[in-house]
Amino acid sequence: MQQMGTFIVGHWELFGALAIILFLLARTWTGPGAISMLMPTEAIQMINHKDALVVDVRTDKEYQSGHVMNAMHIPLGTLEDRVADLQAYKDSAVVLVCRSGARSGQGAGKLRKLGFSDVHNLGGGMMAWERANLPVTTKAGVPPKPGKVSVDNNGDADNGDADSEKTSQVVVYSTRKCPFCVRAVKLLESKGVGFTEIRIDKQPEKRKEMEKRTQRTSVPQIFIGDHHVGGCDELYASEEQGKLDALLGLVVEEASPSGGKEASPSAGKEASPSAGKETSPSGDKETSPTSDEKTSPSSNIEPSSVTKDEAASSSNAETAGNPPSATGNAT
Repeated sequence: MQQMGTFIVGHWELFGALAIILFLLARTWTGPGAISMLMPTEAIQMINHKDALVVDVRTDKEYQSGHVMNAMHIPLGTLEDRVADLQAYKDSAVVLVCRSGARSGQGAGKLRKLGFSDVHNLGGGMMAWERANLPVTTKAGVPPKPGKVSVDNNGDADNGDADSEKTSQVVVYSTRKCPFCVRAVKLLESKGVGFTEIRIDKQPEKRKEMEKRTQRTSVPQIFIGDHHVGGCDELYASEEQGKLDALLGLVVEEASPSGGKEASPSAGKEASPSAGKETSPSGDKETSPTSDEKTSPSSNIEPSSVTKDEAASSSNAETAGNPPSATGNAT
């Protein structure tokens, strides 16, 4: 102990500098205007239920190697120059991320000084995110729309009256900590269709219902009417193949030049000579009294397999209430 005291006295400059650094760090994290530091699981909850904007402040090369889904890329050196891009999120939740949490901490401090009221730093950065086996993508995503989300006293987003499940055509079984559930919901929202999101972690009986309907335990599970689309990967695969709009009933019949109705190409309807239809020289259609046209807008649509890109982007997902698994949906 005496030797320690002698060592400190002999190197008082070093210990003085250390004390100042520790004081400044403590003031940064606990003093006025301190920046909130989030763990990866806390960041997921904020992204899922507060529609938080993720801002990646790493270099172009780092960002392109893999980032959080739908993250906006603004390198730290250009953050102040591009603050106009973030003005719409000034009163929204914003989570900054870098490799380890150091650069994003600096960026969060800059945004706080510029008047952003709900700024957070991802503690441990992408290293902590990847250690938690959370999904990473190389695709440029779509940042959330600015604006706060209504959250109940338990920190859960308000999804409206549960009775809406009875009348909603689209049903999504999900859990709170599932980034793939959020991704599926984002796509449905972009289509402008109404849907019911059923939280099976809050309603155990709904978990059993989902497993009985799908013979699966992973989330999300999506139904359009009685048609089981599948999980997040299947939903995006249907979108990429141009089938989702027809499933959602967004493909409508268009009037033909002759005044009759003809199905749009993606609706899966096709007239054949054997159907009893003949076209007169004047261009009008004549239909045999015995022929009935019975076609369904989704008759040619079947669930598709996961695309290569989507499988790559969904190498890890979140289980229904447990850490993410290595499948395209949470198990």
